[in-house]
Amino acid sequence: MSKKVFHKLSFLFLLGTLVSPSFGAEESKEVKEIPEVVVSADRIEEPLKEVTSQVTVITKEELEKKNFIFLTDVLRTLPQLYIRANGGPGQTAGAILPRGVKSAHTLVLIDGFKINDPSSGQVDLGSLTVDDIERIEIIEGPQSTLYGSEAVAGVINIITKKGKGRPKIGLYLEGGSYGTYKPSFELSGELKNIDFRLNTFYYYTDGFSAYRYGKEKDGFKNSFASAKIGLNLLPKVRFEFLGRYNYGRIEYDGWDEDAENLRKDYNYLVGAKLNLDLFEQFKQTFSIYKNYSQRKYYEPISWSPYTRYTPSTEGFSWENFLNLGKTYSLVFGLDFKREEVEMLSESSWGSSSYDKKREYTGIFLNNKLYLLENELLLTAGLRYDNYKNLGEKTTYRLGISYIIPKIDVKLKANYGTSFRVPTFDDLYYPIFSNPNLKPEESKGWDLGFEKTFLENKLILGGSVFYQRYKDLIQFDLQTWQPQNIGKAVIKGAEVYLTLKLTQNLSLKANYTYLDSEDRDKEKYLIYKPSHKAEATLEYSLKNLSVIADYVYTGERFANPLNTQKLKSYSLFNLSTNYSFNPKIKFYLKVENLFNANYEEVKDYGTPDRSFYAGIKFNY
Repeated sequence: MSKKVFHKLSFLFLLGTLVSPSFGAEESKEVKEIPEVVVSADRIEEPLKEVTSQVTVITKEELEKKNFIFLTDVLRTLPQLYIRANGGPGQTAGAILPRGVKSAHTLVLIDGFKINDPSSGQVDLGSLTVDDIERIEIIEGPQSTLYGSEAVAGVINIITKKGKGRPKIGLYLEGGSYGTYKPSFELSGELKNIDFRLNTFYYYTDGFSAYRYGKEKDGFKNSFASAKIGLNLLPKVRFEFLGRYNYGRIEYDGWDEDAENLRKDYNYLVGAKLNLDLFEQFKQTFSIYKNYSQRKYYEPISWSPYTRYTPSTEGFSWENFLNLGKTYSLVFGLDFKREEVEMLSESSWGSSSYDKKREYTGIFLNNKLYLLENELLLTAGLRYDNYKNLGEKTTYRLGISYIIPKIDVKLKANYGTSFRVPTFDDLYYPIFSNPNLKPEESKGWDLGFEKTFLENKLILGGSVFYQRYKDLIQFDLQTWQPQNIGKAVIKGAEVYLTLKLTQNLSLKANYTYLDSEDRDKEKYLIYKPSHKAEATLEYSLKNLSVIADYVYTGERFANPLNTQKLKSYSLFNLSTNYSFNPKIKFYLKVENLFNANYEEVKDYGTPDRSFYAGIKFNY
């Protein structure tokens, strides 16, 4: 998009903030609060209305109504994200936020614990399911001030369920196209001062060829178990434990689509938190965790028939929340992280390997000031990170939101800086690495608004944003090494609305426009669609709900020189839920209803029209 067009979009956006109040002139002044809570935006639990960043929250109820199985199924329906999946379930998949150049610019957390792979910098989302998810929070824009490296374009925080109410058992049976079946089991509840949630499942699918034009099926097997246990030691002292284990067996296609390649993944995440709310004005949280993975690649007819990666991350955090009355609050604390990667690759002419470690310490603070009877909110954050052997980084972030009295229009703006350190592969991979790399850097701003009409039956909002990158790490074909040679600029706009049409019928719609440019090559960035839109229509009765989902993804380029373009496509999904009684629920789902022929990644397969059904028992 040219500067002229971008300026027009910005003008229309600003015009919308000025004109929109007139539509609600006759509505009631009494505004009902929306009981949404966001944990990750400022590292504390706070109402959504007190967050200046652009935040999307996907609740457990939405996940259950649409009957998603994998996290990628959820994220690919959002205009705020583009999923790059190298085939079907289990295949390597990454998420690119609108303001990011690549998936390594998105930090992914599970209950606040970082799970980005230090060898590649990204998170492989291909086997992550939604079984134990309470909600998903997506925070857009530079977030390094609170989270350090990787949070360049934003954060995806996955909040897992905890036990509530009387102890109960859940049994779920699901299955459908491509020989897919998934039995799962859940035990959760509360007993005096203890709450617990245990979950396990087995997933199997024959799958389809990961290579788009292949004929053989690439299957996927997945075993998973998780536990979350909370102990209320005192009225204001809580201890919480999280444990997750995942094993995946993935068949995939490589350079030779006929090769029977195999990958075996093992992963566990263990973490613990101690929350101390001893004083009303001062709260503390101590966290410790370890995320360990092992990936084994078997490629019998490739130049490297066996490769093993063993990345691990362990860390500690100390968070403090100080609330001084109704006008000022402060979040401050310390992060420590230690990363290690072991890599071994064997070939007919020998083996190559590396085994490296690194540590970093980060100190952060974020101020909030409430003025004009809480109608004006100012935020200012600062962070200092010290990476051994990679230097020091200081980032900052400023935010403001203002609710215009009488017309109830919320305006907000943010400006921030961020960075991402080189991955272990960038620095240490034998031959094809560069130990002299420095961190990537970015800065960006956004301006947004939100307005409610008709007693909260209609919510309309939008934003424009701009983000600039320098020192991007890119592979240089002249030196056959990664170099800090990249520059990029990403501009765009987002709009969304929620409309309650009747007591039983509701509509949600979102749209994202992107103009992303590789400044060095004067080309568009790859896998960044200029247009992406989503609409959900839901009809619900007491025991029945029907949801129709539509997702449109525009054209995008598949190579840096922009000589290969992937065509636009539309996906329609349907999901129906029926509750026989509070203990038994049945669902039927159709994905890709009109059998669209499309690609997310060049030459990789995607599913045809698919049917799935399931029944859920709760006792």
